[in-house]
Amino acid sequence: MMRRPLTKPILVAVCGSLALLAGCAAGAGGAKTVSAAASRDPPQAPTRMWTITLSPAPDDLALAQIAFRGAAPAARITSASLRIAVRGPFGDDYLVSAAVRLPGGPRALVLLVNRPSPLLDPVDVVVHVTALRALGRPVVSRLANPFARAASAPRPSLCDLPLHGGGLSASQLGLLRTRGWPLSGFAGVSAVAQAYDAVCSLPLASSFQQAATRAVPRATRWQAPWRRLRARPRLRLSGRRRELSPLRRRRWLKAGVRGRPLELQAAA
Repeated sequence: MMRRPLTKPILVAVCGSLALLAGCAAGAGGAKTVSAAASRDPPQAPTRMWTITLSPAPDDLALAQIAFRGAAPAARITSASLRIAVRGPFGDDYLVSAAVRLPGGPRALVLLVNRPSPLLDPVDVVVHVTALRALGRPVVSRLANPFARAASAPRPSLCDLPLHGGGLSASQLGLLRTRGWPLSGFAGVSAVAQAYDAVCSLPLASSFQQAATRAVPRATRWQAPWRRLRARPRLRLSGRRRELSPLRRRRWLKAGVRGRPLELQAAA
């Protein structure tokens, strides 16, 4: 009896093997795609956040410099690209930050003045910093208590601004943020410039140390609410004066104003 060749079974087996190999290849390809997606780095946040702790002694100050390495070509320090804030109790301390407008990479200076005060001032002040990633990698250097520092002490690392032997001027700084009552005669960037000169043993105003170690006058704390109230738009009713309403009277007294007449010039 003649036997027929086993052509059909062989073809079926070959087709099945090819289908199995194709399925394995597809599965391997899918696994490769998943592993590649899993190994992909997550997107980086557009900002960096960190903290700086400043601890000046009473009647002294602390200065920190934030220098950025590898900044983008168009990166520039502004109040939007670099945010500096302090949370919690602050007492009568004075904090001011400024951007350095000199050749070189982006830099900023942060000044904290620990003035004498009857208030409960914190020993350590934690400064929260938020910077755009385009500014580069931050490098922080700081120094505290320059008024008590010996003249023979080594030069601090933050004293590397290209000043060519002169002192830092207020025109070479851009104000970013302040908190607290300003120093008498040295407000904003002027205080930062004088503090840098004091830290780096450069010529500075003789009255700066007196201003930094002078307590905030008691009357000054009382005048602040009054000035804010005077700055608001006033009402004028036929040129006459009228007394404050009971609600405004309570708010005014609660604000701590003393020795002021309880009446307003009405605005038009």
